[in-house]
This record gives sequence, C-alpha cells and structure tokens, in this order.
Amino acid sequence: MDDISPASSPEDAAPAKTSLLRTRIRQLTTPWWRLVWLIGGLAWAVVFNVVYVTTGGTQEWWGIVSVVPIALLLLDLLRLERLERAAEQKRQAELKKRG
Repeated sequence: MDDISPASSPEDAAPAKTSLLRTRIRQLTTPWWRLVWLIGGLAWAVVFNVVYVTTGGTQEWWGIVSVVPIALLLLDLLRLERLERAAEQKRQAELKKRG
C-alpha cells in the first residue's frame, strides 16, 4: 500500500449507511405532499385502529382501512425507486457505450 491511498477502516463504511438513511428520509419528506401523506397516514392508522379495537374487532374492514394510506405511500415510493433505478441503469448503459 502506498502513502497516497487511504487505509480501509470500519469508519469508512458508516457514510454509506448514513447516505442511504438520508436518501430514504428525503424520499419520505420531499416533495412536501409526501410528508403530509406520511403524517396523515399515521394519524389515519391510529384513529382507525382505535375504532377497530374499541368496537371489539367486530368490523374487520376497519383494520384494513387503517393501512390504506400507508400502503399507497409505500407503493408510490416503490414506483419512485423503480424509476430511479431505471434511470441509473440507462446512465450506466450510456457510459459503457461511450467508454
């Protein structure tokens, strides 16, 4: 190993995890409507779960309805992730053609 190349250490791996966490938080909070959707979905889930539990669990659809906004948000995030991966693959393919 020469003096110019940095030594590999466990601290070097931490920024990758941090950037992944930051990316996920950014995806959940931008644009602004996703943050509103997340907060509203959590409030929706709490309200409908409380209603489901207080009614003795007799209306099963209350439990299903409680997760709909969060499920839709996750589907939107999966769609976004798929689009970003497709764009990255396209960029990589273009770089391979050039080089």
